[in-house]
Amino acid sequence: MNKVFSYETMSSNLNDIVLMDYFTRLTLIAQSVFEWSGLSELGINEKWIEKYLFSEGKCVFFKDKEKGFMVTALTPNGRLNYYNEPTTVKPYAIGYTGDTLINDIDCVVIKNNDLMIPTTNTIQLYAYKLTKIDRTIDVNIEAQKTPQIVECTEKERLSIKNFIKQKQDNEPVILVNDKMNMSGIKVHDLNAPIVFKDLELQKHMVWNEVMTYLGLNNANQDKRERLVDDEVQANNEQIEACFNTMLSERERACEMINKIFKTNISVKKRIQDTPKLSEGLKQSEGGEING
Repeated sequence: MNKVFSYETMSSNLNDIVLMDYFTRLTLIAQSVFEWSGLSELGINEKWIEKYLFSEGKCVFFKDKEKGFMVTALTPNGRLNYYNEPTTVKPYAIGYTGDTLINDIDCVVIKNNDLMIPTTNTIQLYAYKLTKIDRTIDVNIEAQKTPQIVECTEKERLSIKNFIKQKQDNEPVILVNDKMNMSGIKVHDLNAPIVFKDLELQKHMVWNEVMTYLGLNNANQDKRERLVDDEVQANNEQIEACFNTMLSERERACEMINKIFKTNISVKKRIQDTPKLSEGLKQSEGGEING
């Protein structure tokens, strides 16, 4: 049965709903950026690798004596080597605890990035930022519905309500009793500014920022002026740099896995980029493109 929210708790509940919605959407995008090949033949689903990397920042690939090839979470074990990395690790999962394995000999640690930082930390931050802007837009739109506050006595309250109803019913003339004290009625204009258009622009900027972090193209369509070639190229370089922080460690893991276990695993970007300007992206006069 669906929970019915009261008016008093609706605002707080909506904050949580919007935050969870943005976090979920960004999580699904983040976990689908990479496409792995050669895993299905080993009985491994790529989603488990990306889930571990998203939430833990690392996972371990190994071959269990009974279960075959596996990907699980890990606990660093033993001494650190000269590069401050664990020499041995212990794999674990729900209902499974493996033997201690020698890193890069019995197993390969797959890193989300060089620092083994999970993606979820940044996704939570951006989900919070987007939620703040989205809820502020809701408040600003809501403020347009009640632009005025009428100050009156309790005796005049019903009459004022009738006036409002007549206005909503498009009555051409509102009749007032000559005994009603109109001078005692005060109207306060809230003058709530209309800023939700600017907030929508800010939301798009934050969304584009998180897409850049994930290494995904995001056409800056919010800029009124046209984007020149150099601006587009600079943005593409940022996207590529962010993406390579994650891709390089996955590629290194594939190389080590293939070397140790004689497999044929590879990884690439699932969503292919649009062509670069030099490869045929249409430009207008002066080296500008529509943004």
